[in-house]
Amino acid sequence: MEVISIFMNRACDMNLFDGCHLPNDGPCISHLCYADDVLFIGAWSEQNVLALNRLLRWLNLVSSLKINRRKSNLFGIGVDDREVGWLARLANCEVGSFPFMHLGIPIGVNMKRVMFWKPVLEKFSLKLSKWKAKYLSFAGRMTLAKSVLGSLPSYYLSLFAAPKGILNKLEKIRREFIWEKSNSWHKLRWLRWELLTKSKKIGGMGLGGIRGFNLAMLLKW
Repeated sequence: MEVISIFMNRACDMNLFDGCHLPNDGPCISHLCYADDVLFIGAWSEQNVLALNRLLRWLNLVSSLKINRRKSNLFGIGVDDREVGWLARLANCEVGSFPFMHLGIPIGVNMKRVMFWKPVLEKFSLKLSKWKAKYLSFAGRMTLAKSVLGSLPSYYLSLFAAPKGILNKLEKIRREFIWEKSNSWHKLRWLRWELLTKSKKIGGMGLGGIRGFNLAMLLKW
C-alpha cells in the first residue's frame, strides 16, 4: 500500500493521473487505502485508465504481486453504461454498479431511507434476543445493552444520521430486552426509561440514548 501511495502521488505530481479536486482549495484525492483494499478516484478519462494500468504493472515488477483484475470493478458516476463497459474492458476489470458495499458500508444509497438500515436492526435484534434476557439478571441485561450499543451500530451511527424511525426501533429492542418482555407477558417496570438512559452523574443508570450516541459520534468528525 505504501508503494501504491508513492506511485499515485508521483503520477499526480507529474500530471499523469487526474484525481478528484475538492472545492474551496481542498486537496486532490486520487486514492484511498485501507488494509488490502484500494479505491482509485479520478476524472473520467481514457488517460486515467491507461495510467492505472501502467501503475499496476509497475507494482507487479517491483513487488512481484499481481492484481486480480476480475476481482476489481470500475464505476462511472454520471457516465453512460456503454462507456463504462468500454473503459472496463480497457482496464481488464468488471463493470461495477451502484449501490455497492465498501468496508461494510453501502455506497450510493440514500441512508435516510429506513430499508437500508435493515442489517443494523437484524444484528441488534440478534444480540439482544428475548431468549437471552431470560438467563440474565437486570444488571447483566443492562451491561449487555450498553456493550451492544457501543459496538454493533457504532460504525453506521458514526457516519450517518439515523432516521427517527430507526432510532425508535433500536430503542424498542433495548427496552424489550432490558424489561424482559415477551409476546405474551413482561415484568413490572420499576424505573422510568428516561432514568435508565440518564448519566450516572445526574442520578441515572448510565445506559445512554441512541439518538444522543448518534449525534456524539457524528460530532467527532
